[in-house]
This record gives sequence, C-alpha cells and structure tokens, in this order.
Amino acid sequence: MKELLARDIETLRADVLKAGVLNAKALQESAENHVAHLYEVLRESQALQDASFLVVNRVIAFARLLYGQAAILESEQARREALMAVDRLATVIDRAAWREEAQMPA
Repeated sequence: MKELLARDIETLRADVLKAGVLNAKALQESAENHVAHLYEVLRESQALQDASFLVVNRVIAFARLLYGQAAILESEQARREALMAVDRLATVIDRAAWREEAQMPA
C-alpha cells in the first residue's frame, strides 16, 4: 500500500514537471484525484489536510499561469512552489497513520 501511495506522489510530481500549456487544465484534476486517493487509505489529520490543501492550491495556481501563458519566470516559480508542496505532502504521508481497513490485504 505504501508503494502505491509513493507511486501516486511520483506521478503527481511528474505531472507538475511535464506540465505545459496543452495539459494545464488536466493538471488540476490530476492533483485533486491523487489527493482524494490519500484519504481512502490514510487517517485524516490536520497535517494531511494542510499539506493536501497546499498541493491542490499550488498546482491550481501553476496551471492557471500556464494556461494564461504567464512569463516563464513566473510560471517556473509557481512550478517550484507546487513541487515543494508535493514534497511536503510526501513527508506528511510518511508520518501518517493508516486507516485500519486499508491495512488489510486485498
């Protein structure tokens, strides 16, 4: 299960790294889907809520800049902020408690 979450975070990180104008709209949906998956297997906590909220907001801000064709410097700064938020979320996930039903083998 932990490997699955790690892959989710890596996929989100890759989505942010590869994002461009053509897929900016899909980036927000990707972030929301990856974050929603976390709540299926991890116990809710303030740290998880804060980190996941930050990821979604930073990714949305980055996507808007891409879609609006903002200056490269501005959009790259937003990309770095989104990636830092993803890294913070990964750290929170490592420390998070699992839902009991998520720990049971399928």
